[in-house]
Amino acid sequence: MSFFAMPAWEPPSGYRIPTWLRPPQAIIPGIVPIELLLARTDTDAVLVTHLRAYPTGLEFILTARPHPDQLHQRRHDPERPHRLLYRDLWLELRFADGHTPSTDPRRWPRTFETQQPDPPFLYYHGSGGSERGWHSTHWLWGLPPPGPLTFVCTWPAGQLPPSSVEIDASLVLEAADRAVPVWPTAEETRLR
Repeated sequence: MSFFAMPAWEPPSGYRIPTWLRPPQAIIPGIVPIELLLARTDTDAVLVTHLRAYPTGLEFILTARPHPDQLHQRRHDPERPHRLLYRDLWLELRFADGHTPSTDPRRWPRTFETQQPDPPFLYYHGSGGSERGWHSTHWLWGLPPPGPLTFVCTWPAGQLPPSSVEIDASLVLEAADRAVPVWPTAEETRLR
């Protein structure tokens, strides 16, 4: 075999991310037409953006941004490295039916990676940032019921008291209804 020859393709094997920990890959989501300023202090702001609804849940981005005047100060602060500054920024969703899924891992079921948890389940993945801010992508397994949907954040390191913003869950439910499969299902193909 030549140095530049590619080995034969083999189908992927091993661990696959469970469906309850990520949005469906073969669905174009419905866009929820809002961007939320969840909290703001003199030094930081917390945003919820890019809300995308699927038949099985909701994906969105949680972002923390420092005030522009804070950038120089934080860059040279050895007591508060940026990689640790955002570690205790927690998010909780409050549903009209009383459910409160949270990003606090202490509230997650122990077997969430191997056994499907009961919805709603709020999971985050894909975080990153620098002294200029931090963001993480969140996946809510299960849609909220009709009524108010409240986003609540707490951030002790950012000296942010619990802050919240409420939307009408119908915005999410209507967007989920607008989600479209990329490929037809086997049943739809057979009926053609």
